[in-house]
Amino acid sequence: MTQAEQTPNVRQQPNEVVDNSIKLKREGAKQVIDALNSDVASLFVLFHQYQKHHWVAEGPQFRDLHILLEEHYTATQLQADAFAERIVTLGGVPVSGPTAQLERGYVTEEPEGILDLRQMLSNDVKANQQILVKLREHIGLSRQLGDFGSETLIKRHLREQELRTQDLMHMLEHETLDEILAQQ
Repeated sequence: MTQAEQTPNVRQQPNEVVDNSIKLKREGAKQVIDALNSDVASLFVLFHQYQKHHWVAEGPQFRDLHILLEEHYTATQLQADAFAERIVTLGGVPVSGPTAQLERGYVTEEPEGILDLRQMLSNDVKANQQILVKLREHIGLSRQLGDFGSETLIKRHLREQELRTQDLMHMLEHETLDEILAQQ
């Protein structure tokens, strides 16, 4: 009896992998599913962090940050969605609940409360960098297992993740104009 048969009305349990329509072997698919699920979980942790920062941003660059963070949380949600859909294609079940996401993810949840703006943006950079490291590993894993579809998907999102990280780094730069004005 399968796990799905043991729980009424559940067609497939969270860690269960079924045969897929793209003919990727189940053993290889499971490894990619596990990797992508850790990415999905981490992306949702980052999504919630971005959303919080979007809500509480203030200061002279409020409008720019408010818009930037909204763009980032929207892009992050779309990335998580694309990875989750790939998990289904591979025969798996995407991690979907907040508790499971915190357990499966590799990005640490930021504490509740409003932090200093520079600290919040630094936390966003750190989370993005953690995701970038894992995405590069998962590209190699996908390639090694012959899952070129997942490899291509991750590569496309890797570049977008790099650009978002670079955007945040620019926001953390010191204002050289302020330094010049202070010297006068």
